[in-house]
Amino acid sequence: MLDDVVSSDSKFRAIHVMLNPRSIAIVGATERAQYGGRFVSNLLKTGCKAELFPINPNRETIFDLPCYHSIPELPAAVDLAAIIIPAPSVLEALWQCAEKGVKSAVVISAGFAELGTEEGRARQAELQRLVSETGLRVCGPNCLGLANVAESIWAAAGSRLATDMTAFAGSIGLVSQSGATGFGPLIATAQDRRVGYRYIVSTGNEADLESSDFAQYMLQDPKIKVVAMLVEGFRSGRKFVETAELALEVGKPIVLLKVGRSVVGSRAAGSHTAAMTGSDVVQDALFRQKAVIRVDDYDELIETANMFVKAKPPRGERVGVVSHSGGIGSFLADKCGEVGLELPALSDGTRDKLREILGERGSAANPADVTGFALNDGFPAILQTLLSDEGLDVQVVASAGGESQAATVSRAAEECDKPVVFLWTGSFKDTKTLPLLQDGPAPVFYLPGRCAKGVRRLLDYHAAKKRILSDRTERQEWLAKWPEDTLERLGMLASNPTGVILDEHESKRILSGFGVPVTRESLCINLEEAFSAAATIGYPVALKVVSPDIPHKTEAGAVRLGIGSSEELADQYENMLRTVRCRCPHAAICGVLVQEMRGGVAELIAGVSRDPQFGPVLMLGLGGILVEAIGAASWRVCPITQSDARLMIGEVKGLSKLLAGFRGRASGDLDALVSCLVRISQMAVHARDTVASLDINPLAVLPKGQGVVALDALIVRAGHNAVILGDQE
Repeated sequence: MLDDVVSSDSKFRAIHVMLNPRSIAIVGATERAQYGGRFVSNLLKTGCKAELFPINPNRETIFDLPCYHSIPELPAAVDLAAIIIPAPSVLEALWQCAEKGVKSAVVISAGFAELGTEEGRARQAELQRLVSETGLRVCGPNCLGLANVAESIWAAAGSRLATDMTAFAGSIGLVSQSGATGFGPLIATAQDRRVGYRYIVSTGNEADLESSDFAQYMLQDPKIKVVAMLVEGFRSGRKFVETAELALEVGKPIVLLKVGRSVVGSRAAGSHTAAMTGSDVVQDALFRQKAVIRVDDYDELIETANMFVKAKPPRGERVGVVSHSGGIGSFLADKCGEVGLELPALSDGTRDKLREILGERGSAANPADVTGFALNDGFPAILQTLLSDEGLDVQVVASAGGESQAATVSRAAEECDKPVVFLWTGSFKDTKTLPLLQDGPAPVFYLPGRCAKGVRRLLDYHAAKKRILSDRTERQEWLAKWPEDTLERLGMLASNPTGVILDEHESKRILSGFGVPVTRESLCINLEEAFSAAATIGYPVALKVVSPDIPHKTEAGAVRLGIGSSEELADQYENMLRTVRCRCPHAAICGVLVQEMRGGVAELIAGVSRDPQFGPVLMLGLGGILVEAIGAASWRVCPITQSDARLMIGEVKGLSKLLAGFRGRASGDLDALVSCLVRISQMAVHARDTVASLDINPLAVLPKGQGVVALDALIVRAGHNAVILGDQE
């Protein structure tokens, strides 16, 4: 698979050469304890077999290697050039590399867009122009390099590399925008846990190749089982979506530590790599939507990635816990409960067998407290009994026994078709049992909370993967051909010189064309037309002033509800127009909507906004002020499937209860709401760049079997500031 990709794609061919170079030129090589010196020293002390060409105009040899004075002096084109010189000289060096026929380059030098200055941004733009014109592919700038651990190629300027790094070569690919993190704590943490990487890549500013490019390469390498990523910001959101979908297709998880949850973190990430951290709410939704496993710190990144390397897919979500300590087991069970894991009661047969072994000691329950039996010859029978319980899908062992216990757990993890996870409760300084467990087939965690979160992520990933892959047919079919006039109207939005904001009536016409139910209504230009419309629709009706200049009608006095007679209509019609003209004297009034009155089980807000990185994003929340007051909202990147819509509904606080018929109220039409959300998302994708935002508020959910209906709607054309999703009326 990898060979085919490398041979057919120049980008992957360049990455392959970077990670498997047969020759490396180091521009800025030195023997001093600087970046250039560390880069050469790391290659030498880790046993790199590639031919090395130090380049320094002031030296004849470096670390006893012949030194060249310039790139043109190289005897031949090299596979990889490392650029480690002051920023003002980098571009000239890269042009020389391109002219010499160098196949790829890694720019360690800083001084580009991360500076936040015009000079730095201009320098990075020029580097990108060079890549475009020459085809030379570049990792960096402002990075620490990369490594092929399995092949002992440490083309990196990190300061913490040891001679035994290859001892922990494994099947995890690590991509880190931060070089100091990737070649610092992420190596140290992995070494402490005896977790092995195959590749380590720091991408820095990503002026050319991005984190997603390297991740895509690794996902197609049969020797990689999991890709771990530390990302400060996505240069291309759409490319990351493609990467996540590729990961699902090849069945290899992406475990991601994403910087930028807080405003402070976002600001710091931007100053570091000049990347857009983006909306964390949107990104979190996307990760759930694409089965990307998001973690919270370095330890979780390493331990969770290692879990996915080792743990077998679970067949269900029921967790068993066994420990030598009732206190440890109870605390772990508590942490499991915090993340929503189910610890069911053991079967009668399992309890009976455990009691036979334990006698008067311990507790034959879940969690199981097996006291000292965890450390003696009785433990294999205990563990086998628990693994044989058909009511358990995952088994967690929390202990710190000896080598015999480690062997028992490893054998069970190897032979059993259920995932077996170990929580180590002893010291990191243990040099006998702990290494046996770390090198064995059972993933190891070191804190109860992280262990519980790890198991939760294992279950969630496999459930999401199954759901997403089963949705493929729906995803392929959603591009059904909608009425041509509807698509034409969308196309006209971008070129329409007037009407920055589409009024409610026009917005509903667009929505209706995509199958979104809207109210029966009529746009009237005088009172006589209003009488006729009301008679046709039937009282009571609502009156609304239609104006592209009045997006928030309630504040302008442009709404009258529950009008029950022609006399009341006449009075309210004139009164409403006077109020609007007084409050909004410059507003262009297109007419008055006479609209049916509809009420529902729940009134929601559904909207679309455009994320600068991921495109149209759908939001669902409780209507009115509740969406802001209690944060009752859920988000997904468009398009969504029906299962996505159902998950969104479940994520909105209190909505599922409302729709189920809370306290004797009628239940809502859940299926109609699901269908409506899918159609809104389809419209958003069809609209492409023509629509900046869409707001349906309220979206009324009617009693079961009666559907949903958009009571109000507002579309803002692209090229203009999108409205904040909120109350139109």
